[in-house]
Amino acid sequence: MLKRRVITAAIGIPIMLALIYWGGWVLAIATAILSTVGIYEMDHMFRSRTLVFFPRIGALWAWAAIFAQAAHWPLLPVLVAGLTATVLAAVVLGREANSFEGAMTTTWASLYVGVLLSFLLLLRTLDHGRRLTFGFFVVIWITDAMAFFMGRKFGRRKLLPHVSPGKTWVGTLSGFFSAMVAGVLLSGWLGLGEWQGALFGAVISVSGQIGDLLESQFKRYTGVKDSGGLLPGHGGFLDRFDSVLLALPLAYYFLRSLGIS
Repeated sequence: MLKRRVITAAIGIPIMLALIYWGGWVLAIATAILSTVGIYEMDHMFRSRTLVFFPRIGALWAWAAIFAQAAHWPLLPVLVAGLTATVLAAVVLGREANSFEGAMTTTWASLYVGVLLSFLLLLRTLDHGRRLTFGFFVVIWITDAMAFFMGRKFGRRKLLPHVSPGKTWVGTLSGFFSAMVAGVLLSGWLGLGEWQGALFGAVISVSGQIGDLLESQFKRYTGVKDSGGLLPGHGGFLDRFDSVLLALPLAYYFLRSLGIS
């Protein structure tokens, strides 16, 4: 298990860093493809609980949000158009009580996967966006790695066993403080003050770990162990990017609050 995790990370991390380096439409297209994978993983999870879901509508909504961000178009019209299309699909494709269920699941999946992931493009377009995006993922990866290894070795007291039985207080706090240290160490390179770097690490770590718990709770609700099998040793796209999704918009708005645009 650990060996496969390491091999997958050794292949996936350089690819992710290359996409961030290129940015622009290359990153936008890659992000749209990843969002489609995420939407269909959601479809797999919804189906396991026999819930109605419209994956094609969800994927189109996610693509629209991502390309709107890439083209610097307003996001609100995309949200309204996506919601309208989802409601129409529910009326036309759904049957009686299932219509409302399909509208709710599709809206949730589109916002969770497509809209949150689209903030990767906004983060990349900030001043020094390449470095800030690199720094964002470094902090996420350090949080995940320290939480995993320290929790596995020293963790005894469970954090929220009813949500994620494997997570411990030791792992959570190790990930948090490691992220703050990483933020301080990276601050000069990122163009931030040391306290700003520490807060940058803290915001990413806290929101990332909450996102991880959210995904764990959703998997328990749908009764699946992994969202998919795309990444050996990690599970699916959502298993690997669950901490990224919620952290992206919070990191972006934190940086904007510092005057970075």
